[in-house]
Amino acid sequence: MSLAAPHHHGIETDVVNANSRQGRAREPAPRRDVTEATITPDESPDLVDDRLDCLRSRRTTVYNVLRGIMDTHDKIGRRDFINKTLSAAAAVTAAPMVWSAQRRAAATRKHPNVIFMYTDDQRYDAVHAMGSQPWLRTPNMDRLMTQGANFRNSFVTTSLCSPSRSSLLTGCYPHITGVVDNLRTSNMRDNIPVVFPFLKKAGYSTAYIGKVHVPNFSLADRGLDFLATFPGQGVYFDNTFFVNGRETPTKGYITDHINRYMLEFLEKRDTAKPFVMYVGHKAVHSGFEPDPKYKDLFKNEWMPLPQTWDDTYEGRPSYLKERRKSWHGLDGCLQKFNYSDLQRRIAACLVSVDDGIGRLLALLQKTGELDDTIIIYSSDNGFFSGQHGLNDKRAMYEDSIRVPYLVHCPKLIKPGTVYDQMVLNIDLAPTLLDFAGVEIPKDMQGRSWKPVVEGKERAGREAWLYEYNWEKAYPWDPTQFGVRTRRYKYIRYPDVGNTDPQYPMKGELPYDELYDLQNDSLEMRNLAQDTASAGVLREMKDLLKKQMEETGYPGGFR
Repeated sequence: MSLAAPHHHGIETDVVNANSRQGRAREPAPRRDVTEATITPDESPDLVDDRLDCLRSRRTTVYNVLRGIMDTHDKIGRRDFINKTLSAAAAVTAAPMVWSAQRRAAATRKHPNVIFMYTDDQRYDAVHAMGSQPWLRTPNMDRLMTQGANFRNSFVTTSLCSPSRSSLLTGCYPHITGVVDNLRTSNMRDNIPVVFPFLKKAGYSTAYIGKVHVPNFSLADRGLDFLATFPGQGVYFDNTFFVNGRETPTKGYITDHINRYMLEFLEKRDTAKPFVMYVGHKAVHSGFEPDPKYKDLFKNEWMPLPQTWDDTYEGRPSYLKERRKSWHGLDGCLQKFNYSDLQRRIAACLVSVDDGIGRLLALLQKTGELDDTIIIYSSDNGFFSGQHGLNDKRAMYEDSIRVPYLVHCPKLIKPGTVYDQMVLNIDLAPTLLDFAGVEIPKDMQGRSWKPVVEGKERAGREAWLYEYNWEKAYPWDPTQFGVRTRRYKYIRYPDVGNTDPQYPMKGELPYDELYDLQNDSLEMRNLAQDTASAGVLREMKDLLKKQMEETGYPGGFR
């Protein structure tokens, strides 16, 4: 199957080659065809073709530029003419020489470049090519998926911004990183193995661009060559960045600036080294403010309510009814937004993210590095868009814990590949180290999925732990932990002794939920009180206790 990229609007598919030095010989040199250029025996056919294309393009472009200057020769002085000629020759020479150098470096590089790009609160199915939301316009996300792979069972161990992001940086559960909620006091512990220093020591150029949302991340040396970020959530317009520690106000749309910093790093980095870059978008976090040029893009689209929007919560915890009335529920959300209008705003925010992916792919293709770069696209957590009458995330239901996970890696992954193994956000850091040839620290709790794409591991993990800690600012969801296998999900709401008047479910705790995902994929029937499922409930409780013990969960099962 061909790896050639389909043409999408906004994607440059042609490599642009400009031109070379202009000689100053007194006598005209014999004409030499570009095919006579010296080619060393060890150069690959692709590099040979690149050099010949570059030489042909240089000859044509230099001729056109100098012809334009000659046309104005009578209108300017001799000195200006010479300066203009030299400047033009330098300009058309510089770019292709840089690109050629990057191509040669990529061809001899042992380990791949890696880009991890992720959004905020993007649903697992919010990609046009997945078919669930046909109104979306994501041609470049589609390209990552159709020319790469879709890990369709990808999850987060905590469906909340800061805890999940700490896991993406470290390969550890939030109860280990110390970032257990979104509070500004929820800092990463000093002894946690952030991934960048390991990669930098292995010879990588390292960068983080965009939203981090881990309070103390920027206060320590994280092994980064380039950092362009901002505190907390940031704002959609006129956001202030801190670029390598320097306060840098901006005007305009935040996604455009994140995309700009991303491309600037790639253009200015040390091309002799492989690179790893995290790109964290603010979009599509609540507020849902699109770029004005896209705000009416979906005005004629009408989005249907999800199948479970009118869930009555029979046999399920009482906090769900209270949450439904709040901003984190459908009823509360609809007091501010029309449902279709909310989905239009989210879709429009995604267009700007997708634009950045298109520009990224175009640049990597231009420099000859696309095939040598692993691109991973995901989100920090999932999102309820009315499912179970809810909005936002946090709860351990599928819409909240599932995330998109697209991987473009032409040298390893065939176009259109689908993986069913369960992968987690804690798996990212060990996977990057694995691809870089770096030994994975024992402290990292995730597992590399490199063997999966290499065809060496078929089964994947059997079970994993979920955790969420109550936040007073958003008091509707109680503390909960649980375990998910391929077929079953068990959720435990412990009695943590919280006496705050706002803490939910008083008098009901502890409380259990059990779902058979094979026969109840929408999670509408809680089997915890079903006598026929008592054996499964007991097994899942034991499995949860085991997961908590193995991962060092403080306090254990309660």
